[in-house]
Amino acid sequence: MVLQETKIRLSKVVRLRDAFTGEPVSAGIELRSLAGGGVEKKGEGYFLLLDVGNDEFQIEVKSPVYQRQRLVLKADRGEVVKEILLYPSFAYPFRQGTTSVRGRAKPKSVLKLHLGDAQAGCRMIGDYKRGQEEISFYLKGKIQSVFWYIRKKQKEKGEYFCTEYPEDEGETYRLRRPLKEDYMKKDSVICPAQECIADEGGEFYLLLADIPKDTCILKYSCESEGKVTDGEAEIFKGRENYILLS
Repeated sequence: MVLQETKIRLSKVVRLRDAFTGEPVSAGIELRSLAGGGVEKKGEGYFLLLDVGNDEFQIEVKSPVYQRQRLVLKADRGEVVKEILLYPSFAYPFRQGTTSVRGRAKPKSVLKLHLGDAQAGCRMIGDYKRGQEEISFYLKGKIQSVFWYIRKKQKEKGEYFCTEYPEDEGETYRLRRPLKEDYMKKDSVICPAQECIADEGGEFYLLLADIPKDTCILKYSCESEGKVTDGEAEIFKGRENYILLS
């Protein structure tokens, strides 16, 4: 394994992914430990943190096209790879005609969003019992996101959840945290979702792919200082849209 040569000095392994495409990212990334030690880039999004003196430490990730992030990690000698999502900034390159959403919320707010019209290409293929660590569903096309939204057909509100990135083309996904309710495949709706974080000035930025209609409803959940606010906004395909949440 690629880690063996530095195993004796290894503090933590992280893997960076583009939150929009789901692809690993290494190029143009500056990653450093704020507790000292070294960083070794291994390609395919992998970075090794070496000789970090503390059991718990903070890292900083910077890039010209992604938001700057600071995260707290725990040293484990590389036993568990920490997946880190990089959120596009205003400088992120995208195709002409891509739908984007800019907005303002309280600084460091966490926003989870999904399209109210996006369920057609996704369906559950097995029932889910509360507390299970895996969920099975089918999505037409390539899996890009690890964020999803699920609700019961007879209910207006559901819940967001996050999966691990699949290692193969299977239709069973490991949950990062079990769901709060039971979901029957015949009575549930599931669709891709996205997450973004407002920066120090409260600005956030989101790119949307595969918009089903010229005009869609974007539903969101905004969490700040322990308070969650739900809402929705009308967005237009192929344009830059603006949402004010603060």
